[in-house]
Amino acid sequence: MIDEDAFGILFSYYELEEDEYGTDDRAEFVQRFEAFERLALAAVQSLELPNDHHVVCLGHAVYAECADREDTPQLFARFRSASARLAGAGFANVAVLSHGSRWIEDGEGTALSITNDAPRVARLSRPSEPLRRALFVAALAQADDQVDGWGPGVYADTEALESLGKTPKNAPTVLRAPGAEFFRVPALRVEAT
Repeated sequence: MIDEDAFGILFSYYELEEDEYGTDDRAEFVQRFEAFERLALAAVQSLELPNDHHVVCLGHAVYAECADREDTPQLFARFRSASARLAGAGFANVAVLSHGSRWIEDGEGTALSITNDAPRVARLSRPSEPLRRALFVAALAQADDQVDGWGPGVYADTEALESLGKTPKNAPTVLRAPGAEFFRVPALRVEAT
């Protein structure tokens, strides 16, 4: 096994619980979260990730991960645009672009697997910094009566921006997550559909 640098992309359904508990119509809620998942999967597809990426639906979010290579120069712009399309379709979202190392089988890339033994285990990945960092941001974005969250928005790992050769135009506030730092990126505007 080896470790390699990778990008993580997460689109999280920010108002999932509000939508679930805000209606008594089960079918309406099911249609809504299925619509989010379809749109988030289309958003991942629009990123034009390298062929060896993998995508996982987590119920509240869609996560994609790919190796950090030279062929991702437009990743940041496409990522922001994808988040804006989700918002334009009526889904407040937490979009996270993260970066870090991940463990993979040498020469085999990332293999998603499900065991047939009891208990059944679905392996999403080996240890992955991009996945952990993305999940931290999704959690830190949420708020309740006792916790102020970061809120919905577009968040970029400072290491991801550095790897893509991007630097903020001003001096934005650094948001700290366990083991990582993020910038909240101004959202693009897309007309509601």
